[in-house]
Amino acid sequence: MSRRLQLNWIRTVAAVLGAEAVPILVLFAVVFVYGFLRRPDSMSPEKFAPVAGSWVGPIGGFLATLLFAMWAAKRSQSPVAQGTAVGVGTAILDFGLALLLAGAGIGVLLYVSNAGRIVAGILGGWLAGKPSPNNGPPTETGRTA
Repeated sequence: MSRRLQLNWIRTVAAVLGAEAVPILVLFAVVFVYGFLRRPDSMSPEKFAPVAGSWVGPIGGFLATLLFAMWAAKRSQSPVAQGTAVGVGTAILDFGLALLLAGAGIGVLLYVSNAGRIVAGILGGWLAGKPSPNNGPPTETGRTA
């Protein structure tokens, strides 16, 4: 008898959108603060944004995907599958946005970054599925002892 995989698609879509939006908002904040704190002889915020984005995007994308995958998989029957769906969805959305916005300017960093998002999703699902050391084993009612 096969068991059908059940994913919470509303949580998955919300996690994908959140994991994509958070690094973009962080990048805006970094460039905004840089614009106020920069010296007059340093590069303009417009020139600084792509430099900061090459760091904030991959690192922030990995961390945001990890956290949102953990959130999406928290109460899932298949937490690793739920986290994987978030990671793959985030990578597809990020790659699609890069194609729309950058066109032919896609480099190795984008592929590595999106592979990292998939790994982060899998890791987030796995971490969400691990029993907490503070909780005892589940009882027959589903509550911890």
